[in-house]
Amino acid sequence: MTAAAGTPRITTAQSDYVEHCAGCHGISGSSAPAPVPELRDRVGYFMCNGEARDYLIRLPNVAHAPIRDSGELADLMNFVVFSIGGKSVPDGAQPYQAEEVARLRAEPLRPGAALLARRRQLVGDLIRTCDAPADLQEFYAGQAPESREQQDSRAGA
Repeated sequence: MTAAAGTPRITTAQSDYVEHCAGCHGISGSSAPAPVPELRDRVGYFMCNGEARDYLIRLPNVAHAPIRDSGELADLMNFVVFSIGGKSVPDGAQPYQAEEVARLRAEPLRPGAALLARRRQLVGDLIRTCDAPADLQEFYAGQAPESREQQDSRAGA
């Protein structure tokens, strides 16, 4: 069966996002008020430096994604960063490649307090060096600031 004229087609990366990410991060990348990072116009800042870029792939839910093919996972993450990340993507940011994703996902970060501390450190660097907004420290713009103890206890530390 062929799609009717005017029926939008979605890519595999978009379909993967809906299947594996949108349940928490929202169809359009807006997760508020859920206690997970909002992606819309924010995730692109992580492409500003190598450590933050690597962090995105090493996140447990990315590294352990049921998408076994690293090229397909690279396409998914490129959709997340370059489409959903929108205006937050720095000029000159390079898309992920399959080989890079395969290498990074082999060293996943562990969930918990250390992961949140790593995120705080990386986001602090992005705010200082990449013009990322200060509210990137929160999971979504306008979120009431939460103490580190509250975040850590929610992370199971």
